[in-house]
Amino acid sequence: MRFAGFIAFALLILFPGVSSAQPSADVLLNLKSGIPAERFEAAAELGRTGRMAHTPPLAALLADAEPSVLDAAYKSLWKIWMRSGDSEIDSMMARGVKDMNAGRLNASIGIFGEMIRRKPAFAEGWNKRATALHMAKRYRESIADCVKVIELNPYHFGALSGMGLNYMGLDDFESALEAFQRTLKVLPHSKSTALYIEMLERALALKRKKI
Repeated sequence: MRFAGFIAFALLILFPGVSSAQPSADVLLNLKSGIPAERFEAAAELGRTGRMAHTPPLAALLADAEPSVLDAAYKSLWKIWMRSGDSEIDSMMARGVKDMNAGRLNASIGIFGEMIRRKPAFAEGWNKRATALHMAKRYRESIADCVKVIELNPYHFGALSGMGLNYMGLDDFESALEAFQRTLKVLPHSKSTALYIEMLERALALKRKKI
């Protein structure tokens, strides 16, 4: 089974330090600029200086008609979400992802679990454990973690998509379809999500014909 883009990106993402700078009011205003270059620069700047509070206006650019703006918003959201604000947690994150990359899933699940214990409001800790649990085919546990991610960060398209993949692993196509439809509302230009939806709709239609 191939993993969706959110997993590949989560495994490969760098761990940038937290900047002490704050985005200016102009940056936030430029997110809604009619000039694509200004929206792009604003989205990129939030990748450097943004905080979780900037997720909603930045996530709005995931529907932008300009591909470069959309891409900048996507990358900047991941950068913001990866910032725990705690150097120890960031170090644990790096170790956990390294273990996950190497296939040491039990070790990574343990590290991410400790991160969650220490900083339960850090959504990305839950998301990384959900990813490792999915890779270990512990789908129901992964779904529970995805639900927690979305409670903490309703814009987390990675967790929404991950929930869909987990339901597919359980052959629960109705729930998988609902999860991918929710993903597409946040990430409307996602071709992979649209393909999952199309595939699941066909499978469910065929199933109904056989009943």
